[in-house]
Formats: sequence, C-alpha cells, structure tokens
Amino acid sequence: MSAAAQTLDTVTVSYGYQINDNHNLRFTQAKRVHTEVTVGGHASFGGYTSYGADLTATRVYTPAKAFGWRWGGMASMDYANHYGATSDVLAVLGVRFGNKVYLGVDALAGAGQLSYYDHAWSGENTHDYYSSLWRVKAGAQLSLGFKLGEKVSLSIYGRYLHSFNSSDSRTMMLPEGWEASSTEWHSDRLAAGLALTFNINHETRLSGDNCWQAGVYGGYSFLGNEGWVAGAELLHFKRSAARGGAVFGLGSYQVFGTEVSTNTFYGQAGYRVLPKGSNSVMEFEFGVKAGLGEYAKTECGSTENGEFRMSTASYSMGVQAKAYVEMNLHFGRHQIKIAGDFGGHYNFGAAFTGEADYNGTASNGFGSDAMVTVGYAFSF
Repeated sequence: MSAAAQTLDTVTVSYGYQINDNHNLRFTQAKRVHTEVTVGGHASFGGYTSYGADLTATRVYTPAKAFGWRWGGMASMDYANHYGATSDVLAVLGVRFGNKVYLGVDALAGAGQLSYYDHAWSGENTHDYYSSLWRVKAGAQLSLGFKLGEKVSLSIYGRYLHSFNSSDSRTMMLPEGWEASSTEWHSDRLAAGLALTFNINHETRLSGDNCWQAGVYGGYSFLGNEGWVAGAELLHFKRSAARGGAVFGLGSYQVFGTEVSTNTFYGQAGYRVLPKGSNSVMEFEFGVKAGLGEYAKTECGSTENGEFRMSTASYSMGVQAKAYVEMNLHFGRHQIKIAGDFGGHYNFGAAFTGEADYNGTASNGFGSDAMVTVGYAFSF
C-alpha cells in the first residue's frame, strides 16, 4: 500500500506524506514522527505523601537522530488516606535529547485539585478537615529514559507542580468558643516515579479506518455522584467491517458536586456502527466502561454507653461498571459526540475504633450511576 501510494500525487507533511486531495489517507515515516503512550506509577510529596498513576499520550517529532520534541496531554491521579483521590489534567510540551539513552524536559500546564487542611479546637475538642479545590496548575517534568527495544522504553521521572491560589479564597464560620489555625494549602507538590513508554505508531498508514482519538467532554451526572461533569479520553478505533469496527480506550472524568468534587478513571470497550461506511456523517456507538471512582460513604459511630454518637459522610474508592450509547457527528478528522452512560457502583465497607469504647462502621453497598455528556474528539 505504501509503495502504491508513492506513485500517486503526494504531499510532504511534518509526519511523512499524505495523498493529495485526500487528507484522510496519511502515511507516517519512522524517522520523522511517532505516537507514544506512557503509563507510570509515582509517589508525591509536599505537606503529605500520596501514591498514584499517570497516563500520557504525546506526538513525538524527531528532526534529528539525537533530538526530538513532543506535544500531548497527561492525566494523573493520586490517592491519600485523608484526601481520597485527586487528579490533574495537563497539557505537555517538551524536548528530548539523546537516542538509546535520552533526557526529556517538559513544560506542564492545566488544571487539577489543590488539597488543603483545616484545624479547629475548643478546649480539648478538636476538628480536622481535609478537602480539595479545583485550581489552575503549571510546572515541569524531567525524565531519563532507556530504550528497551524499538517499541518500548523505561524511564525515571521527577515532576513539580504549582497550584495558583489566593489565600483569601477560603473563610471559616466557627461556633462560639472555637478557634482555628490558618488553612494549610498544599500548593507545591513533587512527584517521582517509574514509567513504561510504548511506541504505538511507527511507520504506519493512518486513516479513519485505523486511528487514535483524543477527546474532551462535559455534561451532567444525575445519579451516583450528582453534579456537572468534565472529562477526557483516549480511544483507538479499528475498522473490521464495511460498516463498523471496535473501539478500546481509557478515560477520566470529574463530577463537580455542590459540596465536593469526585473523580473516576475507567477503561472502555465498544463497537462503532458506520451506517454508510466511510461516507457516514452520523455514527453510532455502544459498549461498556469499568473502573474506579469516589463515592459517598455514610459513617456511624457511638460509645458503648451511648454518651457520644456521630453520623457523617465521607468519600472513598469504589468499583464502577456502566453501559454507554453514543451518537457521533463525523466531519473528517473531527467528531461531535453525544452520549449517555447508565450503570452502577459498589462501595466497600470499613470499621473504626477509638478511645472510651468508641467504635463504628462505614457503610458499603450498591448504587446507581447515570449521566449525559456532549464532547469533541480529534483523530490523529
């Protein structure tokens, strides 16, 4: 196919060449560009310790053997005992020096959750409060990579992120007789970790029949965690028949509730229907999503003699499974997507103890999830 395409009228582009008058049919050249997906695990520090994972997708251009530059996006998630799950969604722009062993320097910018801590007291009574707010973030990442082969690399990386925040953005209403220290903002965070990078697009033909898609979406969740939704996804579509093909990918979204924001990471598998084949302007898709998300958990506790009772709610990790249906409006390499997700989740239970024979339980059980979204996706 590549040899035949060369005999046609072609146009040279940054990643290789494309057939003239058919921008949908494109051919990459290994020495010029490829697409990388990086999966990493890290520990984060700065006021408290958390552990998490990163998913990065970038387009890498290599104008010289020992030099390259890249652009793309990163989704990162952390988990800590007090703060639960927090996430960042960041744009990536960087350079790379070296070949078999390489040094990478990236600039990062985007948004994510800024964790904070409040402490209040009245005599011997104390109250500790842990939460987070959505804020603009920027930072840098340094990585040292080692090629394990043509398609896989191992890297060690360090990352610094700063959250832009006003110290006046939070006020507390205290009961009479209570005092509070200043809010402790964890605006500066460091992370260090290991990652595997996979070259998924090396000397290949790209078209609407075989492509990766990066998308963003927004909407409303009206069951489970209720509130406005913002999310991102990375999908691969492989056409397997004249009027359809399989879809696989990963995604993440956040629900902005009235009192707290919650996060979900998921994997996705589905089937896309092309009613008119390659000429389909309207496409349909259905499938399943499964992953991990934060959900409310009711906590109840009391002392043995009943002198003190407590009931509150917290957010913790649960498992989620949903079916989805989607309608796509397809314009070349661009898609407008309208989707609905329906399913459920399960929250794990727990128990806790304290002084003065104080003990209690945190509820577990099933719940329903449903949301509608509208989004945009770009094929690359």
